[in-house]
Amino acid sequence: MHKNKLQEYLQKSGFPLPVYRTDNEGFAHAPKFRSTVVVNGREFKSRLTYSHRKEAEQDAAELALKIIIHDTNNIEECTVLPDLIYCKSILNEYAVQKNIGSPQYTTTQKSELHPVFISTLVFNGRIYTGQVGKSKKEAEQLAAFVTIQSLLDSSSCQDLHQIIKSKLKMPTKLHHAKQSAPRTSSMFLEGSSKQMTDTPVSC
Repeated sequence: MHKNKLQEYLQKSGFPLPVYRTDNEGFAHAPKFRSTVVVNGREFKSRLTYSHRKEAEQDAAELALKIIIHDTNNIEECTVLPDLIYCKSILNEYAVQKNIGSPQYTTTQKSELHPVFISTLVFNGRIYTGQVGKSKKEAEQLAAFVTIQSLLDSSSCQDLHQIIKSKLKMPTKLHHAKQSAPRTSSMFLEGSSKQMTDTPVSC
């Protein structure tokens, strides 16, 4: 779906067709695919890894389309999920604006032979669990990513949108593809959230 939308948009705008490159960051028996799509010289990586190649390509296409539309100002509002490197700072800034307690992270090591980490955070009465990461810092960023995604999906949080957009305006946005995307392990169980209390975030 997102691949078709991206191709249609590029054709209407007179850009070259997108080119996809997909790598397996997991194992042969438990693949974790991450896709990169090249659009007019710019590269966009899928934000997470997926067990199916097509899912990774769809995620990369969705990200590319939203950022391109945002950059060209063809629509007034566009929800773009942040790069992982900004997720903790975005969530902390949002907590300060909303006068909510800071996120509390609990991170554990899942394997001694090939160390990977998984982080769970508590934010505004809810528990969120991210993908596994190769370091404690990366695992916490992944948990924050799941939290932000859940907040954006559950309500229209204008303040959160503005914080994310402010990060997109930073210089690293221009080199989106050059950022080293975090690798995830085949031990990953899909990032999730569960409710502890019925305390909604007021946006």
